[in-house]
Amino acid sequence: MVIDRVKPFQGISISSPKTPNIKRRYSVTQDIVAFRRCARQYGAFNVHKYAPAYQTQTYFGTILHQVLDRCHAHFNGKINPLTKGTLPDNGSILSNDEINDYFDELKQAEKAKEVLVPPSDIVKYFIQVENGLKSQGIQAITQDIRLKAVKLLQYFNALEGPELYKRVKDTEHGLQADRTTHILHGVVDLLVDTPNAIDNPAHCEMWDYKGSSFLNINRQDLENYEFQMRVYAKLYELKHGVLPRKAILYFLNELDGDTCPTQRPVNALLEVSIKQSEIDGAVNEFAKTVLEIEKARCNDQWNPAVLGKISEQDCAICDLRWDCPTPNVTLRYP
Repeated sequence: MVIDRVKPFQGISISSPKTPNIKRRYSVTQDIVAFRRCARQYGAFNVHKYAPAYQTQTYFGTILHQVLDRCHAHFNGKINPLTKGTLPDNGSILSNDEINDYFDELKQAEKAKEVLVPPSDIVKYFIQVENGLKSQGIQAITQDIRLKAVKLLQYFNALEGPELYKRVKDTEHGLQADRTTHILHGVVDLLVDTPNAIDNPAHCEMWDYKGSSFLNINRQDLENYEFQMRVYAKLYELKHGVLPRKAILYFLNELDGDTCPTQRPVNALLEVSIKQSEIDGAVNEFAKTVLEIEKARCNDQWNPAVLGKISEQDCAICDLRWDCPTPNVTLRYP
């Protein structure tokens, strides 16, 4: 006896799935500026996700940004309602010896698994942020770097805090735009109201903190900073319907010294021109760089930086420097 077995899906036709059109999100700083600085570094650390041996620049810039964000939250009473309207530490400053002594005591307390109360608000926020960075494998190489970061934070808080904090409308202000081939996004450190202005987006200034010194940056890095702020200005316009009143770069390392400056150093603050033609040029350059990144992804070819377009400091700490054809630094072997 022959049994006729019927195939259950006989005659059913299923079309092949369409390739999804996935748009990548491109950050102004982490993608575009990083690729423009050095495509080889970008490919290794951003695309292939290799972990760099040292992340000093990441540590220094990130800890300054995040601690200052906590200072603004402190002033606004977001951390503790009782601190609303007050500066962290009321603007007081610890000496270098007091900071170093605390770091030494903290090291011993951690070994003994004891809790050590921080000597100031700034140091408390600093340790909170630093612990978060450590969990990501990001930490300072030397204690001098930690000390310098705390000093700059104290100086900024004491010098700029009394007038700036009350003008801050928002921190870590997210901006995003959906373009044809990609999603463009960025984060502005501060939105600052013009003094005595009404609540109007056209009266706001965009501020971005830089951990470097204005006098020590090279021309290419300055152009990248200006490019960043002009792209932010466009994103701000798309979100709020108007351009910001100003775009400001604040170079925190200009505050460095044995004592806190009594007035703002002349090179600490730089206003970036945001004419419409300059903004349009920056947005076009952003789109062009996205295409270059996509091409590099397809070919998995990441070219080293062009001489003169990357600082010696960026090359000196790069794990790829030992076989890099860009002769931008004198190599010193351990």
